[in-house]
Amino acid sequence: MGQMVLKGIRMISPIGNDPSIKRSVAGFTLLELMAVIVIMAVMVGFSVPRFRRTFNHLQLQVFANDVARLLAYANRRAVTRGEVLRIHFDVEGRRYWLASVNEAGDSTRIASKLNRVSSIPQTILLDPSAREVNFYPDGRADRFEMAILDYQQDGYRLVTNVWTGRATLMDVNGR
Repeated sequence: MGQMVLKGIRMISPIGNDPSIKRSVAGFTLLELMAVIVIMAVMVGFSVPRFRRTFNHLQLQVFANDVARLLAYANRRAVTRGEVLRIHFDVEGRRYWLASVNEAGDSTRIASKLNRVSSIPQTILLDPSAREVNFYPDGRADRFEMAILDYQQDGYRLVTNVWTGRATLMDVNGR
């Protein structure tokens, strides 16, 4: 008996695939993947400096507002409690704090949630007119002015009103 050959019938492999059919392979080539990676690297390279500038500006803005709020708090507390308060600025040590002043002129940090020594971020430069500013029970304050700047010399001016003790925060450009 000979073998029977059926014409027109294809032979199918045991796993169900026809080995003679060529199929296109879906996916990306290494060259395409490398092109996408290069494009993404260029985009990140351009965007990182912008993010850094934005972050530094926000840090400057938050710091300036925090210092202005501390001066306003010291003014209100001095009036309501009838005490002399002082804010110390240690520019070299990059820190500042609120203290109570006794009759001899010595100061002691206030025991409250503001009893901490706050630090000045490394990206911020301070140029105060004095190392400390006092707030008095009658609402007055020492003459005080401070520039709060970033390394691009953009920033704020903080000025106290001698008669009212109020602190005003302005852009360096006067806005």
